[in-house]
Amino acid sequence: MTSDITLFVNPTVGPGRGARAAQPAARVLRDAGFRVRTVLGADAGDALSRARAAVAGGTGPWWRSAATA
Repeated sequence: MTSDITLFVNPTVGPGRGARAAQPAARVLRDAGFRVRTVLGADAGDALSRARAAVAGGTGPWWRSAATA
């Protein structure tokens, strides 16, 4: 398992909900020893582009949606 991980935040779940849900998730991952980078796009297309770039760069994805928080 990699020690670097990217937390992809859903930009379409509602104003600020994704970012608020990402904060405790990132904290848990950091406490577990991961180096966490959070990716939040301005919209769905921007988020997809950023996610593709992060994965191509070699970081491991861990998906989190505010709807499941």
